[in-house]
Amino acid sequence: MSEKEKNNVMRSITMSTKMEMPISLGTLEYIAGVDPKETWSIIGDDDVDTESFDKLREKHFDSIKQQESTKEFQDKLKKMMEETINLYQGILGGKSDSVKPYTEGRSFNFILGMPRTGGTTLYQGLSDAFEWPWEKLLFSMTHNFMPNGRYCVGQPSSEFDMGWRLPWNFHNLIFELCQFLVYANNEAPDSEHIFLKSTALSYAVKFLNFLFGDKANYFVTTRHPGAITMSCGKDDITREDHMQNMLLWTNLYSTILRECRPVGRVKVVEYGAGLTEVINAAFEKREMGERLEETSFFEYDDYDKEFYESENVQRMFEYVQMSWKLFDKDFPLPEKCI
Repeated sequence: MSEKEKNNVMRSITMSTKMEMPISLGTLEYIAGVDPKETWSIIGDDDVDTESFDKLREKHFDSIKQQESTKEFQDKLKKMMEETINLYQGILGGKSDSVKPYTEGRSFNFILGMPRTGGTTLYQGLSDAFEWPWEKLLFSMTHNFMPNGRYCVGQPSSEFDMGWRLPWNFHNLIFELCQFLVYANNEAPDSEHIFLKSTALSYAVKFLNFLFGDKANYFVTTRHPGAITMSCGKDDITREDHMQNMLLWTNLYSTILRECRPVGRVKVVEYGAGLTEVINAAFEKREMGERLEETSFFEYDDYDKEFYESENVQRMFEYVQMSWKLFDKDFPLPEKCI
């Protein structure tokens, strides 16, 4: 060893640090044997039925509590965590051989965008077209709860939010996605096209680009922010509701490409006829015929037009569009409040 190499060795130190890593809710439901089809029963009209969700979640929590102290539960959990830890350490150590069994020969398709923009419809449609068995997989493992959103973003309306870049969030995010990869490999080992629907990951495309590179595809669902607000379920919608939602809309869609041009394909899917067209095109490409059902859409007339036509809001729309143009990508601005 040369003197220079000795000096470099002296400048490094090997540390052994205890870390508490998150076990995702989906992992616990998986080990507890929760029925995946039951977890999807809470979905209606591209949104979650809150009351049904709360009841079902309480039922699953009770099931986990009843089993978590049993040897069978602990043995299954230990086995999955050991595999997850090995994958996590392989990623951090840059060991491609550790990751290959989970990624080789596969594409990873991320459905991004705000809630109530058609993401669930797109997720289910593309999954059907590319034979990703979503109905046989846990909702909590494949839809919005994976990964935990707080590891991706802290303040969704602030462009200064550090989110996943914070060291603890970065490690937790990798560890949760490792659980997803282990789960997908166990439950859908023959699937070449992996799908994950997550609003939170809209804030972490640069992270996904780091983790999956050209194996990742990004489908970004978008909709007029006024329609998103009007469909929130509130009886009395105020100007403040529209203002807050516009801030979220602007930050989320500008964030997606703000810091990186992902090497994978990016496709913006507009709510409305464009949503149906993308799904049908996927079915035709796979030679499976057209999707039988057509999704109906209607235009809102009673939204706050004055607010969205104001100069300040128009600038926010333009800011999002310009954020994409900087990376030679087009972002269609909504023409109708659908």
